[in-house]
Amino acid sequence: MRFWNYKSDEFYNLYSQIFDSNFSMEKKKVVLRALFSGEYCLMRITSISKQCYEEYKKNNFKKVTKFKRTNKRFIRHQFVTFNETLKEILDRKFETKDFWKIIDKNEKTHLITKGEKDKEEYSYINIPIEGGYFLNKTVGFEYGKKEQLYLKYISKQRIRWKKMKFDTKEITPKSND
Repeated sequence: MRFWNYKSDEFYNLYSQIFDSNFSMEKKKVVLRALFSGEYCLMRITSISKQCYEEYKKNNFKKVTKFKRTNKRFIRHQFVTFNETLKEILDRKFETKDFWKIIDKNEKTHLITKGEKDKEEYSYINIPIEGGYFLNKTVGFEYGKKEQLYLKYISKQRIRWKKMKFDTKEITPKSND
């Protein structure tokens, strides 16, 4: 049985074999990208923006089952692209522990709206990693009963929104306490 936070030694072994192979750098990237496609550890949503939260709240936190404009408005904002992650793990060979640390660090994303991406900043809250919420799929992310219940649960509490400011070169989180 696979768990959402399972870090397989087999993935590391395949990475190691691909790293040591005679493939060109581009071929190694293509193979690793295919290997990791749809894996939960990639594009892991660690935060949700206030506007996304409000959109779900308008729909009583239910999953939008019909293809609506709302679905097209949500994007996963990734701070480090998977291409950059691939470059980093292919620059030199890492041990298992360090390999997974890089994947965990680089694959954090925020769930935001397209409109927020165009603004200078947005408000967000962190999502607990332990819950396995909004998991990556081959296309998109999971949103089911578990995510719905979590958002309903936090709606009954006082939410302390943080601010994320888009700088020209880097993104700086700011606390709004």
